[in-house]
Amino acid sequence: MLKGASLDKLSKYFDGFHDCFIVSDYDDELSVVGPYLKGKNVCHFTNRSRQASLSRRNYRKYNIQHIQTGQVFRLQHLRLLETYFYYKMLLAGLKVHSLPEKLLKYHKGFGEKYFTKFPNTGILSLTYTLEMIRPKTLWVFGLDFYSTPYMVDQSQGTSLSLEQQAEKMGRLNLPNYVCQLFGCFPETEIKMASYYADWPDIPNMTLID
Repeated sequence: MLKGASLDKLSKYFDGFHDCFIVSDYDDELSVVGPYLKGKNVCHFTNRSRQASLSRRNYRKYNIQHIQTGQVFRLQHLRLLETYFYYKMLLAGLKVHSLPEKLLKYHKGFGEKYFTKFPNTGILSLTYTLEMIRPKTLWVFGLDFYSTPYMVDQSQGTSLSLEQQAEKMGRLNLPNYVCQLFGCFPETEIKMASYYADWPDIPNMTLID
């Protein structure tokens, strides 16, 4: 579950899956789509910023027990350590996981700046899911590559504006990265709810209305 306008399609298809990731600061989105996630196994995929955490109330309400961070553990990454302890103090029982080392191979090609971090948390969550979980079917909602506004206004704010995020997507060629990524996992059927207009034909991906 990403944050683009196509997240509004979730209301049609929420019965199609049981396990899901929600990405980054998602309190605003949960105020709208939360009813469709009740009773599901919801995990929170986030970056190392405290701003990306959910409210304590939402962790309890949706019985979220696992936090998947977007960085490989390194002792010298003080900010990541701070994030780890922040979540442990936020709510008893939260399990905080660092990124598996093997996923660093997907950082290649983005430059030295992204040697230990991935340029986009939402797309990293897709990479993690395909490489580590390898589901038979992957449902994706809200991946519009910032070609449309967020589904809801972001009251928590983001570090980059929508225009800056879209520019970053183009500069790093992330739409093409995603298309190539999907092609590497032909055994997974991908059901894509998206308002992005330039999807190429991907054999294992179906665009859903």
